[in-house]
Amino acid sequence: MMKVTILAVGRGMEPAIAHLAKDYQGRLRRLLPVELLEVAEERRPPGQAGRKEEAMAKEGRRIDSRLPEGALVVPLDGRGEALSSLDLSHRLQKLMEEEVREIVFVIGGPDGLDPSLLADRSWIFSLGPMTYPHMLVRVLLLEQLYRAMSIIKGIPYHR
Repeated sequence: MMKVTILAVGRGMEPAIAHLAKDYQGRLRRLLPVELLEVAEERRPPGQAGRKEEAMAKEGRRIDSRLPEGALVVPLDGRGEALSSLDLSHRLQKLMEEEVREIVFVIGGPDGLDPSLLADRSWIFSLGPMTYPHMLVRVLLLEQLYRAMSIIKGIPYHR
């Protein structure tokens, strides 16, 4: 059975967002194993805004160190491939048929992901061209994964 890990930059969530994330994570867990992991955001001292690239590189190294060996790594990026819910379900079904054992969706912080995490990836996923608060992206991704799995399993959630 395929496992899904969501590796997200940032610590903790506001209670309302945490409640939604926990709800969708619980729903999704009934259909496949799912884990939500956090990596600390790289903080820049005030007045050092020009060090964005350096901070992103450090963050990228911390993310990279948490990626499981052999997992399909799928970064989320606005320039990635946007899929409909139905297309996402087809993609996940195909990966399951190919016996992919683990997918790690990577959500960056407010500055996005270091370019090293985007290089040479077979799939870069986008939730669309809009910009979302990175904490809310966790909920959106969990909901869409649950929707896709409900389509695959024939559960009448998706209409």
